[in-house]
Amino acid sequence: MEPVATSWTGAAPMGERWEFGAELGCGAVARVVCVRDRMTGAVYAAKLLHPRHERDATAVLRFRREAELSIRLVHDNLVRVWGTDVIAGHTALVMELVDGPTLAHQLACSGPVSEVALLDLAWGLASGLAYAHGCGVIHRDLKPANVLMDRTGPKIADFGMARASSFAQADRGALTVLGTPPYMAPECLDPMAVDPRTDLYALGCILHELATGTPPFGGPTPFAVLEAHRTAPVPRLPATFSTGTQRLVAALMAKAAGDRPQSAGAVLHAIATLRDPNHVALALPDADPEVAAGRCAGCGADILTEVRVCFRCGFVPVALEPGADAVLVLGPGRISDKLDSDRRDRLVQWLRANARVGFAIERLEHKIPRLPFVLVRGLSPASAQTIVASLGRLDIEAEGTSTPMRHPAMRAHVRRMTGRGFTLSAAIVMAPAIGYGPLALALAPLAGLAALVAYGISRATAGRTTVQTSHDARAALPAALGARLAALPSIIPRIEQRRHREALGAVVRRVLVLARGCGPDTSTATAPELEHAINLAGVAALRMDDIERSMTERLFDPAHPEHRALMQERDMWAARLLDLTATLDAMTARLLAAQTRIGLDRSEDALAPLRAQVEALEEVARL
Repeated sequence: MEPVATSWTGAAPMGERWEFGAELGCGAVARVVCVRDRMTGAVYAAKLLHPRHERDATAVLRFRREAELSIRLVHDNLVRVWGTDVIAGHTALVMELVDGPTLAHQLACSGPVSEVALLDLAWGLASGLAYAHGCGVIHRDLKPANVLMDRTGPKIADFGMARASSFAQADRGALTVLGTPPYMAPECLDPMAVDPRTDLYALGCILHELATGTPPFGGPTPFAVLEAHRTAPVPRLPATFSTGTQRLVAALMAKAAGDRPQSAGAVLHAIATLRDPNHVALALPDADPEVAAGRCAGCGADILTEVRVCFRCGFVPVALEPGADAVLVLGPGRISDKLDSDRRDRLVQWLRANARVGFAIERLEHKIPRLPFVLVRGLSPASAQTIVASLGRLDIEAEGTSTPMRHPAMRAHVRRMTGRGFTLSAAIVMAPAIGYGPLALALAPLAGLAALVAYGISRATAGRTTVQTSHDARAALPAALGARLAALPSIIPRIEQRRHREALGAVVRRVLVLARGCGPDTSTATAPELEHAINLAGVAALRMDDIERSMTERLFDPAHPEHRALMQERDMWAARLLDLTATLDAMTARLLAAQTRIGLDRSEDALAPLRAQVEALEEVARL
């Protein structure tokens, strides 16, 4: 869009090309003024560093980097940057002049917007991001104050903190923590974790603020806000917004980058569907009930049914396999005392979150058991140990055993219960004989019988199973795919960075959705490609983890040719993993579209687009 010539009343020294106008805005590092080109009469906005920063090498370098990255971005939803020039002795960034307020100013004056207006703004912002990301530029500081409102729609401005999406093309400033806390994704504290999906998180925060009037997370200090981004639940939009819009914003603000839409293009597809239900969009990431089995006792993350390891913390979660073992809860606490109520509540909450594993907890919900007690029975030794380990994370002492009633603690508990029962029953039986010796002798055998009855009741009561279990009877996955999933628990502990584990988990979850969503015949046909996808994701996660470990070493120098080559390799693996995840999303969308057209009856013709996506996945896997 060419600048439009306008009338001008400013003045400039003789011989100067530029005339200064009013100041349009001022920040910590630079100010923006209105300038006119005396040669053409065209009016621009010029960004000039504050005098105190002109001697700051870092600020000057960032200023030049902004010009290098921004000058190639030409899009209706991005503020056009024309280049740099010297104005009144100062280096200036010459930009398109947008005749409108910032989105922050508009929000402060008008308050929350309607759903239609929100989707219109989301479309413009996502369009600008899609173009910038396609040009290899990440904004890193997207917020309402950096969005200008033009009559044609929103325009993203201020790429002062932007960097190239490729580390191999970035400078040392790319490895610093930058951003504005209310809009910073959880991974922003680790600069190497920042990628285009970080901008999408900021977009989600902006949309939440547009819907509610306030950013999604707050706190008394910037660090408190950043911690809320990392740990606090994602707040929901008001009930006046449709379920689809609520789901889109929640997906954009997912804690893990792999759980968000994988590109701004996917966001545009989702918005198109919200505007027109007949539009077939890419599927947004979601916790599919068919693949999410419960929550990790260690960190609370979702656990996938077929994968016996937590991708967030590496902990091995519960698996219920049939066998002859039981789990005996021993403490903390004294024998025959009730389990601490706080621990009982934590146990109930964890079991409830893992109900799909096969736990039935009605008895435990209504009664606090005495220590020790049998929690579950009928498990394999390995399954019993996974439950014992999970209980340990809940600060509950437990032990797996095939003979729970022979455990010393259980024997002591039965003796105490028998003693109390015998004392009570004997007192009842012998009460009529008090003061009358012959009757006491006659009733003595009944007291012995009462002791046997008390022992039997005590043993039966102590040995009663507190939580019932049922085993998953779902159809097994194809053998090769199942074997690949079974190997993951040995791979996950080797990946140090949590974000790489979660990226691998995002791929595995999508694979499971596809494998479970396809019919048996199609699932078998696509199994080799899906298996290859998991293998590729595992290799990428391991290799990026190794490279980034090297990049944190003291002697690592980005300017060294060998080290630069490592950064390029890291970029390559990151791009392949992102493409793979996006391709799986596209496959899922095709599957959902086929199911929508034909209902639950998956015909060969309706699955043809899915097979085309499988072929595309195969091509990605060969890269």
